[in-house]
Amino acid sequence: DECDRVGIDFLATPFDLSCVDFLDSIGVDAYKIGSGELDYLVFLRHVAATGKPIILSTGMAGGQLVDQAVRELRSNGCEQLALLHCLSAYPAPLAEANVRTIDTLARKHEVPVGYSDHSLAPEASYAAVARGARIIEKHFTLSRQLPGDDHPMSLEPDELASTIAGIRNVEAALGDSEKTIR
Repeated sequence: DECDRVGIDFLATPFDLSCVDFLDSIGVDAYKIGSGELDYLVFLRHVAATGKPIILSTGMAGGQLVDQAVRELRSNGCEQLALLHCLSAYPAPLAEANVRTIDTLARKHEVPVGYSDHSLAPEASYAAVARGARIIEKHFTLSRQLPGDDHPMSLEPDELASTIAGIRNVEAALGDSEKTIR
């Protein structure tokens, strides 16, 4: 209801079949599948059968496992699929970001590709957008001092706002690819 009120899509990450059923029953708009579930074929089939859009993370999977998961989703009803390149390291070192993988995933699977950025710095997200990322995922917290595993590696409100502004600047700087005299 809150997502509807503020005009954003409601998506969630299920980890088992009953979670998929529950989320479907409450009207989730889309699913994100974590990379740890790429080899859980019964689960992938179940999510795909909902017919809802899927964002598939690839952080803990090599190329063959990603290929298999994409085939499984597509052959079981998933028509709207996006892939996220990411590192499973928290926080992710910038030197290991390898955002050029976005090009490979997009070319190979012919789907929108994004970047799940687990770094605290914005540069990997900026580079991902410059490489064609259509989705940027960042962990967000109101305070890094809150209890829990993700909070120390998440962006606080001012950092998230700054990262989004930087992404919008990169998008603007990319232009439209037409060579004109200005």
